[in-house]
Amino acid sequence: MNSLKKLLVGAALGAFGVAALSGCSPASGTAAVVNGVVIPDSRIADYSEGCAVVLASQPQLQMTANELRPQMVMWAVLGEMSSQQAEQMGADAPTDAQVRDYMQQLGLGVLLTDERCAQAALGIARSDLIASGLGLQSASYLGAYDVELNPRYGNWDPANLTLAGSGSLSELAQS
Repeated sequence: MNSLKKLLVGAALGAFGVAALSGCSPASGTAAVVNGVVIPDSRIADYSEGCAVVLASQPQLQMTANELRPQMVMWAVLGEMSSQQAEQMGADAPTDAQVRDYMQQLGLGVLLTDERCAQAALGIARSDLIASGLGLQSASYLGAYDVELNPRYGNWDPANLTLAGSGSLSELAQS
């Protein structure tokens, strides 16, 4: 379970390469925009609520949905990047079964027990599998994405593929 906590609290699985950051701010109700594809705040809320339910069964890992929001923004961005890359890869992309097997191998199958959390976890696992499969070429995969993050979540850190800065936590708490 220590690896689960590290995954949830630390950086995303296999954070490789570099992603681009645009200077524009997404519209209200939008958590982020990845290559023009909007990630709505409602998706972040669903992911956060689902993963909070999953973690409620793990006493040492319990976190509220609000505490999980920044992590879920990061997972949603990387999940969208992996979705777009998988579409480009076609038949060479990891299958859903391969991604689920990968989660089980990592001992993170508990994240699949709530459909909302599973969507977030599968996106990040797919990202990890794609980046791992590309090896040294992963920088070109991850650097090909224009990521606009709603400022209330802080800033997108393209070097580490994570959120940076504090954003407005009080605004998040009101969501």
